[in-house]
Amino acid sequence: MKIAITGGIGCGKSTVLKFLEAGGVACLSADSVVRGLLSENNAVISEVVKRFGSETQTSDGSVNRKVLAEIVFRSEADLIWLESLLHPLVRAESDAFFKMHMGELACLEIPLLFEKRLEKDFDLSVTVICSDINATLRLRQKGYSESDISHRRLRQLPNSIKAERSNFVLSNDGSLNFLEQQINTLLSYLKQHTL
Repeated sequence: MKIAITGGIGCGKSTVLKFLEAGGVACLSADSVVRGLLSENNAVISEVVKRFGSETQTSDGSVNRKVLAEIVFRSEADLIWLESLLHPLVRAESDAFFKMHMGELACLEIPLLFEKRLEKDFDLSVTVICSDINATLRLRQKGYSESDISHRRLRQLPNSIKAERSNFVLSNDGSLNFLEQQINTLLSYLKQHTL
């Protein structure tokens, strides 16, 4: 069963992924694939530096994701260009991941699931939601500025729409224990419907 985990920025998708992995589900994060491409894939790094300049490259040769984000989240054309470079590579890696885990529960964390109309590629979609206040607090702790957060939010559908379109919704406004209980319920359902 192919499961997609989505949700707004700062809602806790990565935390949900960790709980699912602990529950024995094979998991992959699209964001971590992108981080890998921007730090290790020389062809990708070269294309990014060629388009955006040497200030987008760090001293270790990888792409400075903070500088890159400041550029692309303020320019529709630059964001479209970057997505056209990265998304096919992420797709290839996720296809290989699902092929490797054929016949198992396998889960992809994919922030833009509904924005890119990819839900039809999955058996089940799960949206992680929380209040904007809680998401903002988490993001500020990670070093995001208010303008970083608002520029990213403008590129995503509201949580209410994501929740409406998904098969399951996990609320991450309470304690980690409360989130874990919801995930255990979800895992129990998934295991009953795949065995």
